[in-house]
Amino acid sequence: MIVLDGIKNFLKFVNDNWTTIAVIISLAIALIRKIQAYLKNSDNEKIELAKKRLSQTILKLITDAEVDYENWNKAGSIKRSQVISVIFKEYPIFSKVVDQEALIKWIDDLINNSLKELRKIMAEKAGN
Repeated sequence: MIVLDGIKNFLKFVNDNWTTIAVIISLAIALIRKIQAYLKNSDNEKIELAKKRLSQTILKLITDAEVDYENWNKAGSIKRSQVISVIFKEYPIFSKVVDQEALIKWIDDLINNSLKELRKIMAEKAGN
């Protein structure tokens, strides 16, 4: 009798929540497939994906460093070090890059371009 009540309660739960259950299962399957696809990538492909993602988020990292050291004059090298430290922490795949000098040069170029963009944004806000 207890087993039948348990089955009845389970079937009622499934009936009441079938759409939520279907969505959760679909999301889990999609997430598993995405993870499997990422894990199949070579290290070079993972590095390129990380570079693409970093290009999209570098402005935030630079802004954070500017805010952290806004009262410091001539703290550019400290800000740069902070940004690079955060990059290597958030993207550990970069430690597998063979040519670290080229990677750091690429990051420096990315930082410089983003700083120009940040200054442009700040100038526009100051003008308003």
